[in-house]
This record gives sequence, structure tokens and C-alpha cells, in this order.
Amino acid sequence: MNFTTAMSDEHLADQAIDWLVLLRSGSVTAEERLAFETWLAESAAHRDAFEEAQGLLGEVTAALKIGQSAGKSAWPTQLGRPIGSRRSVGRPSWLALAASLVLAVWLGWPQLDDRLFSDYATAVGEQREVVLADGSRVLLNTDSAIALEWSDRSRRVVLRRGQASFRVAQDVGRPFEVVAGPVTARALGTVFEVHRHDEAVDVAVTEHAVSVRLSGEGESTAVRINEAQGLHYLGRGALGVPEAVNVGQLGAWQRGKLIFRDQTLAEVVEEINRYSTHRILVSGQQTKTLRMSGVFPTDNVGDALEAIRKALAIHATRIGPWLVVLHS
Repeated sequence: MNFTTAMSDEHLADQAIDWLVLLRSGSVTAEERLAFETWLAESAAHRDAFEEAQGLLGEVTAALKIGQSAGKSAWPTQLGRPIGSRRSVGRPSWLALAASLVLAVWLGWPQLDDRLFSDYATAVGEQREVVLADGSRVLLNTDSAIALEWSDRSRRVVLRRGQASFRVAQDVGRPFEVVAGPVTARALGTVFEVHRHDEAVDVAVTEHAVSVRLSGEGESTAVRINEAQGLHYLGRGALGVPEAVNVGQLGAWQRGKLIFRDQTLAEVVEEINRYSTHRILVSGQQTKTLRMSGVFPTDNVGDALEAIRKALAIHATRIGPWLVVLHS
């Protein structure tokens, strides 16, 4: 995949971040420390870049602490200048982006806890089918995790993160439920899927029906979702009303495809990020709201990004091994 060639200042910023990560890792060797000191002594530009990296690291740390105390995302909302033309891109903005990613890694991805407390999990880009003790089948999508709570009276699956499709074996004496954050979905038939992302939860039915309620509430408050319907819960307020869904598009991920129909670039990238080992960001509100349609493979994010870049006539810039920024 051809990304815009990074400018010298950005390359220097990458080096400074790499050294900072290594030095903070706690596993630096004597040879590596000597190599760092040699690099630092090579030029004033190296020393300035490393100093800026340290300073920005402090800013990001403070932003992360504020965001976490408020229950918000660990990603800062704005650091440095937006990515744009050659003149608008400076070392601080690129360092800020790289530093924010480094801090997210150091603080520990939430995936780790989800997998530690789960019975089954998938890595980024992986799908896995699990056959449960009752004969029910669960297909886990990329970066997903479930925990089982089985008893003589009930069958409960906790979707700790990600997305899964459920084909439920019939057992009248033991209801089958999927818990995803504040939402509980009870199977009334055969096939449905649940997608948990941040606070929001999507439930969609491929065959028969499910009843959905907020956790802690009784079945009398449940909303019924019939075949070819779905419900999107934002994470607050009432459940809302089910709406018609495109069943073909709904199950595309099970066939290794992502289908988008007249959706914003921000929405497209949010979904593609689930299949990517590096983070993809969109810079600029105007770029985020560009609309597009397309079909992309789930196993080749690079080709998908290149197709998006060409279709929308935008730029894609890689920053180190972790980050790709789409910008006008």
C-alpha cells in the first residue's frame, strides 16, 4: 500500500517516540541505552524532538487522566494542529498523535481484561465458531470475547466485547440470554446477533425473534425484535423501537466482507478499525463527513484503505507502525 512519504520532521518525531517507548519499557539494555545517547548527541534537532516527545507525553497523560476520571475515552479530543497541507503539519501535531497512541498502549488496552475474564475470545482479524454444551453455536467476530454463565435453570452468555452471532439450540426449561452491557437479549427462536461497541449495543435478528430488555428490568418491559429487524441502543434512556435491517448486509462479516451503503467516512473507518492491527484516524470534520459506498474484504485492511483513498481523493499517511491518518 502506498502511503504519503513522511517528511523529515515526522520521521524524527517517530524516532523520538520509539526511543521514549524503549526507555520507559523497563527492559532497555546497556547497548540500547548507549545507542540512544549516541542518537541524542548527534544533533540539536534530535534533542529537541526528544524533549518535545517528553513534554507531549506529559500533556497526553494529563488528558488521559482527566478523560478517565470523567468516564470518557482515553483518546484526547485535540492535541496539536489538525493534519492538512504541508505548511499545517508540524512536529508537535505528529508527536501528539504518536504520543496519544503510546499512552493508550502503556495504560493497557481494555481487550486484555476482557480476554482474561472470558471463556472464549478472538484476536483482531480472527473469527471463531464455538459449540456450547447445549449444542448452541456462537460465531465470534474479530476482537470479541464472551463469558458463559451456565446453570440448570438458565443459559447466559456475557458478551464482554465485540460482536457475535448466535444459533440457539432449543431447551424450553432453560432460556438462552445474551448480556451485553446494559442490554439483555432473550432468544425466542433461532438466529440473532449482538454487537457491543463502547456504551452502545446493536441487536439484530436473522431468524425468528428475540426479546430485549434493559438489565435489571423484568420481561414485561421487553421489546420484541422480529426477523429482519434490529434495535440500536445508545447506552442511555429507553430501548427504542426496532427497525428493518438488511439481512444480507448484516451477515456480510460472516462471509469475510464489509458492506457500506452511503455511509460517512467516520462510520466506515470505525468499522474497519475492528479488523486492523493498527489504529486508523480521520482528521478534519469535512473529511469525516464524506460519504461513500463499497464492499471490502475483512482480511485486507490495506487494500480497503487504498480503495477509500482513491475513491474519495484523500491522503493516507502512516505514522510509525501503529497509526494511519486519513486526511484531505
